[in-house]
Amino acid sequence: MKYFYRLLALVIVLCWGILSPVRAQNAPKTEPNTLVFKLKASAPAAMIRMAGTSALQQVVQRVAKGKAERKFPSVLSPAQARTTKKNAVDLSLIYQLRYNANQSFLEVKKQLLATGMVEYVEPLYVHEPLHQPNDPKADSTSGSQTYLKLVNAYNAWGVSKGDSNVVIGILDTGVRLTHEDLKNNLKYNYADPIDGIDNDGDGYVDNFHGWDLADNDNNPTADTNGHGTIVTGIAAAQANNSVGIAGIGYNSKFLPVKVFPSTPFGSFRGYEAIVYAAEHGCKVINLSWGGASFPSAFEQDVINYAAINRDVVIVSSAGNTNGDLDFYPASYQNVLSVGALDKNGVKGASHTYSYNIDLGALGVDVYSTGNANDARYGTGTGSSYATPMVAGAAALLRSHFPSLNALQIIERLRVTADDIYHLPGNASFIDKLGKGKLNVYRALTEENPISVRLSSWGMTSDSELGPGGEIQLYGSFQNFLSPSNGINVTLTSSSKYVQVLRGTLNLGSMATLAQTNNQTAPFRLKIADDAPSNTQVTLRLGFSSGSYTDYQYIKLIVNPSFLTTDVNNLRMSVMSAGNIGYDGLAFSQGEGVTYRGGDQLIAEGGLLIGYSSTLVSDNVRNENSLTDNDFYAVTNLQRKGNSPYAAFHGSNIFEDSLTASKNKSLRIQQNVFAWNTPSDKDYVVLEYILTNRTTETIKDAYAGMFADWDIISAGKNVTEWDDQLRLGITRHTSDTSIWAGIQVLTAGAPGFFALDNVMDDGNINTTDGFSTEEKYRALSGGVQRQRAGGIDGKDVSFIISSSISSLAPSQTDTVAFAIVAGGSRAEIKKNAAAALQKYRQFQVGRTVTSVPADISKRSISLHPNPSQGKVTVTLPTALQQASVTVQLVDHKGNILPQGNYQRQEKIDFDFSHLPAGMYHLRFISNEGVLTQKVLLTK
Repeated sequence: MKYFYRLLALVIVLCWGILSPVRAQNAPKTEPNTLVFKLKASAPAAMIRMAGTSALQQVVQRVAKGKAERKFPSVLSPAQARTTKKNAVDLSLIYQLRYNANQSFLEVKKQLLATGMVEYVEPLYVHEPLHQPNDPKADSTSGSQTYLKLVNAYNAWGVSKGDSNVVIGILDTGVRLTHEDLKNNLKYNYADPIDGIDNDGDGYVDNFHGWDLADNDNNPTADTNGHGTIVTGIAAAQANNSVGIAGIGYNSKFLPVKVFPSTPFGSFRGYEAIVYAAEHGCKVINLSWGGASFPSAFEQDVINYAAINRDVVIVSSAGNTNGDLDFYPASYQNVLSVGALDKNGVKGASHTYSYNIDLGALGVDVYSTGNANDARYGTGTGSSYATPMVAGAAALLRSHFPSLNALQIIERLRVTADDIYHLPGNASFIDKLGKGKLNVYRALTEENPISVRLSSWGMTSDSELGPGGEIQLYGSFQNFLSPSNGINVTLTSSSKYVQVLRGTLNLGSMATLAQTNNQTAPFRLKIADDAPSNTQVTLRLGFSSGSYTDYQYIKLIVNPSFLTTDVNNLRMSVMSAGNIGYDGLAFSQGEGVTYRGGDQLIAEGGLLIGYSSTLVSDNVRNENSLTDNDFYAVTNLQRKGNSPYAAFHGSNIFEDSLTASKNKSLRIQQNVFAWNTPSDKDYVVLEYILTNRTTETIKDAYAGMFADWDIISAGKNVTEWDDQLRLGITRHTSDTSIWAGIQVLTAGAPGFFALDNVMDDGNINTTDGFSTEEKYRALSGGVQRQRAGGIDGKDVSFIISSSISSLAPSQTDTVAFAIVAGGSRAEIKKNAAAALQKYRQFQVGRTVTSVPADISKRSISLHPNPSQGKVTVTLPTALQQASVTVQLVDHKGNILPQGNYQRQEKIDFDFSHLPAGMYHLRFISNEGVLTQKVLLTK
């Protein structure tokens, strides 16, 4: 089971948004034009009921024909349920919405988040069963059910045969309800017989023998592939009836809940089924499905509700891909993840391995009930069939240890597994197959097992994750089982990019379910100076005390592609490629912008460079309502320690990629400054040092900031221009407690254009997207439209800009802006005046240097060129001793990362899979940027 959920939003965002450099994972399919969103717990009751004319209801009316419906209408809030359980989840705040087909998911997500009332917005994912079984063998023969001996089930049944009151939820493709070895172990709902009436008032008519949530009917009978029937037999086939096989759960019952549709009108409903099963008495839930993807807050909420609120053991398959993958739902917190082993206890040849797996069981040629007829049996292979073995074992433990909660049952199963790492076949997968192989007898009988886990963790300063940074890592530890004494914890890193400076801790004495932390002696880590951008690092926690040993892994991202200011009242994420708040409409990186610890203030923001009505570089929304990706980071933002200029000083270099072919392109040094002095706590300065990197003079160019502010409630905002302070301001029409804006600090001629986001008023219309021509018009026309939002307020944004001096090749100009906030009009004006004064003061005597010179004229060998795909590059001497990041840029400006290389003279590339055409190989290092053309022919 995973307990390493970060306390800080940073790593949550990073882990969600940044692909591992080793591999990419595929997101599952999504249900068309459907999303789920969760209201903030702090939203007023009227908003929670989605009633009236709140900003949220206005968005729903705008983007959808129907209403937003509660996802789980029968589920009570923790307060209504009178639960006192720590970390209880409130599913009553989750709503489902079908939005209009002419809207994109990202557009709707932006509008919902902009209300300030919504915690998250996600699509509804569609998963598949993990395995389609082989044709079943005819009849069972003696010894076919070999896994019973492998998991020590016979001895276990001498201790406990389970209890018919313990129900295992089988959430799958359905079950053959009439099978001779299953029909007597089905958990019938006698409170709702089949008579066309919802007798028990649970909202489901005649759910006498389970429910088909996928097709929304009362017939959970298996579909033709029979996956669910095989799974059910392993966990819960009737034992001791002189027929067929024995389920490991022995006397335990099962509840069939069909989650995969059998009709064209049905939809996958796996997570809705988890809530159904938890609400209908299941104490164990089996999930033999999933996918390699990224975590979902909605899905984790559902898991937590079942595990914490309803005290359900959730067991899930770890996957059938021969790779190191994060597989969901198995990789979620509070889930027991099960990998597949062969009969010798060795990882199956086609099965997943990862640090998220908790234990393993037989997943090769598993014998169970078949689907073809009521007396059919057969075999299947996959982690789908290892999982119900563990689910059956969990049912035995729930009966034998009624005082243990679900998480304690999970830990008892995990820590009593048999070691398998002494086997030669597992030597390559140390710690990636869980604690070992399921041993049901040990789980039932072992005296005083210990399980201490890291339940949450955080860092002192996430901005120190850049090269050379030092961080302190704090953790909370919990003892789930027997009392322990003197457990030592050792933190180690397998990455050359993270050095552990202090990695030992003694937890002292811990009673059952007790918690402790290392606040007084945090772990200390140092990031390497040459850490590549967005590098995922895995840290190992080793636990030991006498004969007790255990381990746990956590992940963090070093040298991330953004920094967040943390020294004053304005906390703001700045991306290495010029965005503020987030990295665009996907919200995959960044923590947004907050003021004095309040709600998010911005939906989207970022730098624009306008050269002409057809050439504008930016990473903000475009005419297709997607995010442009014209800027790329040459280096990541790094915080400069002991800066003479500011308490917070970050700096990096980025360039524009789409305009280089037009001979209009800048190299941009980005500086971020923030101060903690009393008069300077309410603004952040963004400075851009612009260098012409082309061979022609650049004229009539403009630098500007786009900002889609969402103050308190986006639909009630107005934006306006203050000519005296050269400041664009956005505020709420009635709640004037927060004001935010952007100010031009440098001397170039200012520009301002106020935008209404939700209607065409004859000016620039962003409702249908934001075109290049519209962007340039807003950047270049000086102070134009000075107000937007009308009298009552609307969803608004603005562009504020400054002209750029005419730049000959290699010449430099500087443009700077201040992001300013305040609690009133007077305050924001005072703070803007302070920002202007501060910038002018610290510019005095400061030497502003341009970015490093390009090294493209130095010798480089690329052979053959033209090439049919395979290319060998010999680097110049200056780069042979450096850390080099390589990118391939196609004719559209798309950047294809090629990896990071250390101290190499020659590098071989194979581009055979790419279409013919002209490409640019870009080599980025501390020495500068080297670019070489590559012509691919076919």
